[in-house]
Amino acid sequence: MHGDMREEDELRFNNKQLILFIIGICGGIVLASIFKSELLSGIELLGENALLQARYAVIDNSSLFLRLLWQRLGAAILFILLSTTFLGLAAVWFYTCRCGFSLGLLLVMLFSEHGIRGICLLVAGLFPQALVYVPAWIYLFALGERTCRRLFYMNGIEGLGGLKRMGMRLSAQAGLLLFVLAVGCWLEAYVNPLLLRLVLKLF
Repeated sequence: MHGDMREEDELRFNNKQLILFIIGICGGIVLASIFKSELLSGIELLGENALLQARYAVIDNSSLFLRLLWQRLGAAILFILLSTTFLGLAAVWFYTCRCGFSLGLLLVMLFSEHGIRGICLLVAGLFPQALVYVPAWIYLFALGERTCRRLFYMNGIEGLGGLKRMGMRLSAQAGLLLFVLAVGCWLEAYVNPLLLRLVLKLF
C-alpha cells in the first residue's frame, strides 16, 4: 500500500497529458492549414517588413522582463489556484492541450511564410528560456493533477493535519516553481533577444 501511494505521489508527465499535447499540436496544424491565408493576412508580425524592423529594434529589457513576469507567473498562479479546486484536472488538460495547439499553429504559419528559416526563427524564439519553461511546466502540470486528485478524487488526505501538510508541501513546491519560471522570464527578456537578432540576419 505504501508503495502504491508513493507511485501515486510521483510527479511526472503522464501518458494522458502527452496524448493531449499531441492532440493540441495536431489541432493547431489542422486549423492553421485550413485558415492559413486568413491567419497570415491578419498577422503582420510574420511579414518581411516586421522582421526587418525587429532586427534593428531597441528593446527595453527591464520592461520586457516585468511584462513577462506578469504574464507567465500570472498564468502559473492561476493554474495553481485552479488545481486546488474540482476544476484542477480540467485545468491541467486545458493548459496541456493549449500549449500543443499554440506550437502546432506557429509551426505551420512560420513554415508557410518563411520555410525552413521560419522553423529556425521558432527555435530561436523559444531558446534558451524553453530549457527552463518546459521542465517547470511539466512539473507544474503533474503537481496540479496530483493535488486535484488527492483533494477531490482520492482518499489521500487524512483529516485537517493531512490537509495542512499537503498545503505546506504545495506552497513550497509552487514557490520554487514560480522562482524557476522567473528565471525563465529573465532569460527570455535578456538573452533571447540577442539570439533572435542573430537569427534574424538570415532573413
